[in-house]
Amino acid sequence: MEVIGMSRPGRDYTHRNFNKSKPSVDTSMPPPATGRKEVPKPQKKPEQQSQRQPRPQQRRNNRGNQRPQQRRRDGQPLYDAKWVRVVEHDLSEGVVTGFTEDTVIPCRIAIETDEALLPSMRIYVGGDGKGSPSGSILGGARMDKMSNSAKMDFPLIIQLFVEEHGKHFVDAFFNKAGNLSLKQHAFELLAGIGNKKALQMAELRGSSGFSSMQELNEKCGIDSAELLARRFFSEVEDRTLQPRLIDHLFPVNA
Repeated sequence: MEVIGMSRPGRDYTHRNFNKSKPSVDTSMPPPATGRKEVPKPQKKPEQQSQRQPRPQQRRNNRGNQRPQQRRRDGQPLYDAKWVRVVEHDLSEGVVTGFTEDTVIPCRIAIETDEALLPSMRIYVGGDGKGSPSGSILGGARMDKMSNSAKMDFPLIIQLFVEEHGKHFVDAFFNKAGNLSLKQHAFELLAGIGNKKALQMAELRGSSGFSSMQELNEKCGIDSAELLARRFFSEVEDRTLQPRLIDHLFPVNA
């Protein structure tokens, strides 16, 4: 009997010979993981010895705190000053609050003394030992950081300075002041002086001018030193105030 090969409908059956010696799929296993290769660590560089010189020890004040050191900055008006007027002296801290005589800049001064310095006293800050008592400038002083007594005494110390150099301020301002504009006289920069009063003062001055601050006060009925001091103090408080009489009337050539 003849055997007829059976196949699925629509599909021919073809006998295939498989090669058992070489499998069609690669069944070989990959080599076991060996981990990340070790990277040599960078060797530390030999530490270089610091060439910084040891800082000098600061002197201590009566409370055991270190005294602040002078910060010299040549070329700045504050640090170019020679003399400072005392406004307040904190003896326990060894610090004076004052202002420079040539520019009226508020500043803080380090000074070593066992006696309290009185307001309006002079301190030499030139750094060359040509004056006494001598101190060193620490930096500027902020008005909002001053004590209440220092704020009250500040304009009074300026007034004393103006009175000491009355001749300078009479000649430099009161005998030379003119109109700032068609409607304003320079005398109107002073507190309480209006246009009418300013013109009256200019008329009383005449062509010869005032010979002294006393004559000025008697003829015009004012306290010229107080008015100037109040103006200077306003310019110290407000650096944007214009025009600035401090820039025109200082330094004083005593």
